[in-house]
Amino acid sequence: MGMPNVRYIPLLLACLASAVIGSPAHAQDDIQAWGSVIATGPVRGDLFLWLEAQGRATDDVGGGSQFIARTAIGARIAPDAHAIAGYAYIRTDPEGGRITNEHRLWQQVQFAVVRNGNGTPLLISRTRLEQRMLEGRDDTGWRLRQFVRVQVPIARQGTVQAVAFTEGFFNLNSTSWGARDGVDQWRTFVGVGVPVAPRMRLEPGYLNQHVFRRGEDRTNHVLSATLFVAL
Repeated sequence: MGMPNVRYIPLLLACLASAVIGSPAHAQDDIQAWGSVIATGPVRGDLFLWLEAQGRATDDVGGGSQFIARTAIGARIAPDAHAIAGYAYIRTDPEGGRITNEHRLWQQVQFAVVRNGNGTPLLISRTRLEQRMLEGRDDTGWRLRQFVRVQVPIARQGTVQAVAFTEGFFNLNSTSWGARDGVDQWRTFVGVGVPVAPRMRLEPGYLNQHVFRRGEDRTNHVLSATLFVAL
């Protein structure tokens, strides 16, 4: 697929950032900070290893916390596509709530939908399926996540990029521990991608997380930063 007209994408990202950051606060809003490291490296042939660690400060940055660790083995099925399967552990410690430990199996397929003239991906799609298991509960929650990312070179011969993504989370069943069939949450991110060292790239920005609940929905305003490491 050829390169689209991308002249207006930076303006679109700026408008999106203005809309989500400038939205009015509600009683169910929360301010959070998320930091993560994602490292990938070859194993053998087209196989590669995925390692991820993420820490979140929740409940107005400090009242609660969440820790996520993911590991997986993937296979590159095309130059800009992969299939992957792995395991994740999630520990959640909310302010004034009960600590939970979740074990999760996950599988995903990711590919570049649009590339520019030199082959650099501009539009990326990722579909992830999760099987969520909470300690002390018997049933398994199935969740589908659909992610679309836009990345546009803006400076330094294309090494600095404007980045935006949106991701919908859809529960495929209901569970006794609170998952409800239907739309679970929606995330929207705007930021920049900057090389910080050889084989390392940092993506700081703003993430809006809208959580759909039985009562009043919750919106989390997140200062997010992800460090990508090529092993």
